[in-house]
Amino acid sequence: MKAECLIRLEEEGGKKIRRTHKLSGGDAAEAMQVEFEDGTLAFLKTVASGNPFEIEVLGLQRFKCPDGVRVPEVLGGTDAYLLLEWIDFGIPRLEFQNRMGEALALSHLQCRGEAYGFDGDHYIGVTPQQNIPLISVQPGSWAVFWWSHRLEPMFRRLGDQALSRKALRLSDCLADLLPDPEAAPSLLHGDLWSGNVNVDIAGRPVMFDPAPYYGHPEADLGMTRMFGGFDQNFYDAYSQNAFLLTGWEERLELYMLYHVLNHACIFNGGYRVQAERIINKYI
Repeated sequence: MKAECLIRLEEEGGKKIRRTHKLSGGDAAEAMQVEFEDGTLAFLKTVASGNPFEIEVLGLQRFKCPDGVRVPEVLGGTDAYLLLEWIDFGIPRLEFQNRMGEALALSHLQCRGEAYGFDGDHYIGVTPQQNIPLISVQPGSWAVFWWSHRLEPMFRRLGDQALSRKALRLSDCLADLLPDPEAAPSLLHGDLWSGNVNVDIAGRPVMFDPAPYYGHPEADLGMTRMFGGFDQNFYDAYSQNAFLLTGWEERLELYMLYHVLNHACIFNGGYRVQAERIINKYI
């Protein structure tokens, strides 16, 4: 992390930095804990170039809702860094899965948009994620969004001709496979795997590192299946607090496919085989 960034942080925040501690994890940005001279702590992310934080900031700011999943407060940011409140994490208890499911349902219910997509394009990990142009809400338009803004760009990026041929068959089926949400699009975390979720010392669920956009709540639930970490108590609590359309569990792998394709683009290996298996299930 460059010293110029820390100098800039001190100048713009008006507080001297006492110490920094580099943190592990994250592929797209460097992260560290910052302690200021007044004893306050903050979480700092930096990048070498570009401005991946603009959309992340908007997502975090819009996720504020009563009893929803807690997200970090944005303390400051520029094109080079993002400064967030420091949250001390606790140990997830037995009731965490229930509380997470309930809180996510409330976030989805209360944080709404008027169209599918978001204010600007962003990233899913290190991969560009298309959010614009927005897709207006009308019958069948959610399936259009999921193909044009999610699956099709990943298939193009992967460049696998055999999978691309099967993808065309899948695209013909999406209108029948993916129903529109019952209400206005929900604000989605967009990258809701267990590594982006934790619990604060008061036991309240916390989520961070969003790749936000407005869409069908089932898309967030699909990502929770990617690496595990969410048990049946989570899904039961969610369904008790937000309406789920009939057949939602059968559609989760179709939403997970987007993230499997992303990992196939980055790592190849078994993710390509997994992607083909999911496609074969639906065509």
